[in-house]
Amino acid sequence: MQWTVIVGLTLALSGCDGAALEEDSGGESEGMSMNSGTAGDDDGGGGDGGGDDGGGGGDEVPNSSYCSDVSSWDTQMVEFEEDVLVIVNEVRAAGASCGGASFAATGPLTMNPELRCAARVHSKDMLERGYFDHTNPDGEDPFVRMNRAGYDWFTAGENIAAGQPTPSEVMQGWMDSPGHCRNIMSPDFADIGVGAFAGEGGAYGLYWTQVFGDR
Repeated sequence: MQWTVIVGLTLALSGCDGAALEEDSGGESEGMSMNSGTAGDDDGGGGDGGGDDGGGGGDEVPNSSYCSDVSSWDTQMVEFEEDVLVIVNEVRAAGASCGGASFAATGPLTMNPELRCAARVHSKDMLERGYFDHTNPDGEDPFVRMNRAGYDWFTAGENIAAGQPTPSEVMQGWMDSPGHCRNIMSPDFADIGVGAFAGEGGAYGLYWTQVFGDR
């Protein structure tokens, strides 16, 4: 099966006033990524539903009304999220070049329950409502979602992707895109949330969101 992947926008915000730090567009490749986020695209490998078969424990996200729909999570999707975190910290420890800009080795990110909630909410929503963007059909951007999940950020960013069947493939797509790579390698971030969601209803089958932040 031919994978389709699209690389779109990347966005990071810094400061309480939400001043834009960076926004850049990518090209097309096999896979789909967006940076505020990054998007990739696939035929649906990666599980049979991210939110309802009870694999994940409720302690992975806050016990709040906003996070309640993503507190029970498919076991494979939980593993995928943890695998993405491992790869993120491996590349941060090694240093990387993002579109010709060198990033020195930097410290690891910690999986934050509030950011994980925001990431899961967005991946699930993109699949269920059939869109691929950092801003949902209600006009909520990544930074609104982080706040609603309970994360009072000072610096924040998001990568999205869809269609890549494995953590290693989605991470390779993000690292090959300068904007997404910069989010992953930024020393300004201390926390991360990863949300992976698979199902039959979406155009790409498997949706990925990385949310980055520091307070």
